Amino acid sequence: MKLRLFKRPARQLPLWADVAIVAIACLAYVVIALLFIGQESSYFDEGFSSYIARFNPLEIAHYTALDVHPPLYYIALHYWQAIVGIDVFSLRLMSILWGAVALIFVYLLVRRNFGKAAGYSALLFTIMSPLFIRYSEAMRMYTMAIAIIAAATYVLTITVTSQTKHRRKLWAVYALLVTAGMWTNYFTAFIWLAHLAWVAWEYKGKNNKLLVEWAAAVGLAVVLYLPWLPWLLLRFGDVQANGFWIKPISVDTIVSTVTTATAYTSSSLTTNWLAIATCAYSAAIVVVVIKVYKKLSPKRLAVFKLLLLCSIVPIAALIIMSLPPFRSSYVYRYALNGIFIGTIVIGIAFALVQFKQHNLVKKTALYLLAIIVLTSGVIAAKQSGNRSLDTGVKNMVSQAIERVHAHASQGAPIVSRSPYTYYTAALYETPNHPVYYVFSNNLNKVGSTHMLYDHPQQRGIKDLALFASHHNSIWILAEDRHSAATPPAQGWLASNRSFILYDSVTRAPTAYASEYIKP
Repeated sequence: MKLRLFKRPARQLPLWADVAIVAIACLAYVVIALLFIGQESSYFDEGFSSYIARFNPLEIAHYTALDVHPPLYYIALHYWQAIVGIDVFSLRLMSILWGAVALIFVYLLVRRNFGKAAGYSALLFTIMSPLFIRYSEAMRMYTMAIAIIAAATYVLTITVTSQTKHRRKLWAVYALLVTAGMWTNYFTAFIWLAHLAWVAWEYKGKNNKLLVEWAAAVGLAVVLYLPWLPWLLLRFGDVQANGFWIKPISVDTIVSTVTTATAYTSSSLTTNWLAIATCAYSAAIVVVVIKVYKKLSPKRLAVFKLLLLCSIVPIAALIIMSLPPFRSSYVYRYALNGIFIGTIVIGIAFALVQFKQHNLVKKTALYLLAIIVLTSGVIAAKQSGNRSLDTGVKNMVSQAIERVHAHASQGAPIVSRSPYTYYTAALYETPNHPVYYVFSNNLNKVGSTHMLYDHPQQRGIKDLALFASHHNSIWILAEDRHSAATPPAQGWLASNRSFILYDSVTRAPTAYASEYIKP
């Protein structure tokens, strides 16, 4: 008997039709994610991703060891960037492709365990998940981690039901996926914790051999992760000792997680009919999930429990790890793994729920309610663009650079006094208008700027006044007024081509570009 990870259940659509439906769903997701993706400016996290991807894998590992996240995504982006070049649209596209991979594994997982209707429903809910769409657009590791999680969960469900002679190979695949997840995003650890809870829940006292095999697989994953484990512990200790920028967790944080995951609005901004619809949708989810949980066959119930744990444990663990004596690390993107699996649970539950009376009418109403709320959320996510869910700030550096390109004389350099603004701006430099940063010894005190400290020869300016003396005009790019209002050298005068860009929602200034002319 051959080992088949992608075995099709009996009594289904022809293979070509099944593939076509999944392909259409993936295409719909790609189209939604691509809408306006090139119009939004990059922001610091994306600029950092692209900049670190310029180095070779060993250098990437070195610099990520000084920062927050592990290196695998940046290494993948390094090779992707070597192919597509430093272009924001193309670099963001890799995240969308990882998202499509995740959708394929979602369908395989759900189809195998709950049937094709549930598989199609899960696809519908995931491609309309506002947070999934938002972070599919980001030049970050989140969709890559989700793809690995979906694949690992799929392999786990196959492994525990496979013949003994095949399980060793499957456990090896599972161990590699667990390791890859940890090398991509530390918060995948909460998914593996959920897997542990499920295996212990379902098989302790029933199949102890399976528990031993699972432990061996996780042991292999730990061994493969050992080279990076010291850096994980070091970074965690550093954050706990020195603090982090994330605000303390509150009741509003929890409620806003629900409203952001559904309607992509904070709890305070979920008002009027949207508030009613979101509350109704949230209540429907609870009722339907409980109803389905009680009616599932033992085989389906086991996998449903797994998915429930994978949706609840990451969020619950993140909340606990954000309470005193720990420093808060709760932001929506760190909870994204659990939210994504939760979306799958909802899709399954809506497909399988049955009502004694008016079943078709009630299920149609449920789906309509879900589509209304989620569509509203996707539209809100698209309108919000790159606006930070944590700070509410919208980055407009690319628009500022476009204005500079339109008004600057040929060869005029663009200078940023902030390394964080520089990372963002570096994605948009051209041969006619190179982008520089002002070098400082303080750059080696922060992990995210250590690259700039080590490689000032690329675009670092150690003496701004001396640098300015070689040019007739210089543009100062900034995200704060003071930096833009300070001339590059004594006696230099601001021209009348300086400008400020304002956030269309908050009306606050978000980007400054000031031209200074040699006296």
